[in-house]
Amino acid sequence: MADAKRRAATIAVGLVVGLCTALVACSHKKQEIMNLREYAPYRLPGNAVITGQVTHVLSTGQTLVGAGCQVALLPVTTESTAYMQKVMGGSTDNWSPDPEAVWWLEEADAQGRFRFEALPAGSYYLTCPVAWKEPDGLTRERILWAETTVGPGDHVEVTVSR
Repeated sequence: MADAKRRAATIAVGLVVGLCTALVACSHKKQEIMNLREYAPYRLPGNAVITGQVTHVLSTGQTLVGAGCQVALLPVTTESTAYMQKVMGGSTDNWSPDPEAVWWLEEADAQGRFRFEALPAGSYYLTCPVAWKEPDGLTRERILWAETTVGPGDHVEVTVSR
């Protein structure tokens, strides 16, 4: 009798583990399908342009330009919005997208200026990590960001400064 109960318990545990595994795999598959659907419009050719400058006003009132920083352009999707909510909360983690994600990188010039060309119409986040020294000698880090929308053929100027 004890062996039968033990076998039944083992089978029950196996079924629960199998069901949980199936649910996780199904959830992951749904996420992949959603990502593919959300990124699909951003895989198309486009003719919009986003240009701008990366700036940050320090506590001393001095304006820092994001010279040489990597400006990332991220389509507004469920995944990128979750990342941006962390950035707005003070996170300095870099963008680590799903392998199916669409995104662009440009290096800002000596004046913190950047340019993205041939973009499909849509809504975008722009991010740029910066670091600086405060008067107290401590190094501070922050990811500056902005959000914009472009239509077909639009040229939008953006300041990445938040």
